[in-house]
Amino acid sequence: MTIVEEILHAKTGEVIIRDVDLIYAHDGTMPLIIDAFRRAFTKVMRPERTFIFFDHVYPAPTVKVANLQMEIREFAREQGIRIFEGYGISHQVVPEEGLLEDARIVIGADSHTPTLGAFGVFAVGMGATDTAVALGMGKTWLRVPESVRVNLEGRLDKHVMAMDAMLHLIELLRKFNMNYRALEFFGGSDLPIDEKMTIANLSVETNAKTALLDNGDFEGDGSYLREITVDLSEIEPFVALPHHPGNVERAGRINRKIDQVFIGSCTNGRLEHLRRVAEILEGERVRVRTLIAPASRRIYLRMIEDGTAKILNDAGAVILPPGCGPCLGRHMGVAGDGEIVLSTTNRNFRGRMGSPNAEIYLASPITAAVSAIYGEITNPEDAL
Repeated sequence: MTIVEEILHAKTGEVIIRDVDLIYAHDGTMPLIIDAFRRAFTKVMRPERTFIFFDHVYPAPTVKVANLQMEIREFAREQGIRIFEGYGISHQVVPEEGLLEDARIVIGADSHTPTLGAFGVFAVGMGATDTAVALGMGKTWLRVPESVRVNLEGRLDKHVMAMDAMLHLIELLRKFNMNYRALEFFGGSDLPIDEKMTIANLSVETNAKTALLDNGDFEGDGSYLREITVDLSEIEPFVALPHHPGNVERAGRINRKIDQVFIGSCTNGRLEHLRRVAEILEGERVRVRTLIAPASRRIYLRMIEDGTAKILNDAGAVILPPGCGPCLGRHMGVAGDGEIVLSTTNRNFRGRMGSPNAEIYLASPITAAVSAIYGEITNPEDAL
């Protein structure tokens, strides 16, 4: 069977109903979920396995946001649901706080919920209505997706990161229909979990329904729609040009001055990523606005303890509160008209980080750090 078939105990194409082990949402999606829930239910089925995170627009920057967050708090009190305020990004905090324990099927009201596939769980993002139904019934329905197998071979060069490998894969699959299909990754066992989460996270940008990484528990000997081999040793530093993460070019072929660098998000805001950035920025000064957002407060505390935070601060970077930060263009670094942003996030659609007239380029934390020093998009293999 494929990994998906093993977890769901069903064959590809079957329509099934399964109990959900964990449900979570955030401040951006919860108001719509509450509205949908109240139209059909009065009581959350498993409040002890339901969690809400304030991570997208937190602390509240406007009265409207503050009022919506008040509404969420009231619903959580009523239903006995725990809220994590200020802990950081949901996809990072869920495994950090041990919430994945005994979970195999996870629903998150956010498109990047498949990030948790790095831990070998079936995790899917769903809309407000489907999430509300899962809250009220403790179950969900699924059509078991077909899977594409990706074999990771070799090792990444010291100036290359999982972000680069995934930009390559997104480009490779850009014209392949990944709708309602899963990506299953085998190999790459030497990659740290922080980088494995980057792989699962960016899989969403291929339009995949979910992604899973083999943790040694799966056979992966099923029937796959397609099989791809990625030699990590041949991956170079890549950059995604506006306005699509699949619009990929080698970093050395782009000469573009930038106005702002953002390093963080659920894609590249983990400790491994920020330590690699600190190695580059130590003793240097950034030439452009450089915003850095740790994915969680646990990461932030470790950055302080090991000196990473001081190095970043001394280099002129601004460290933001743990959370999504400017990734979604709501606060803490919104891009203005005509500005050029280099970001380690997962999306560079028009208007994603602010003005629709801004340009967003995507790159790895290493490429972003080097580019912040030079003030233009720079290939780390040349600069270092």
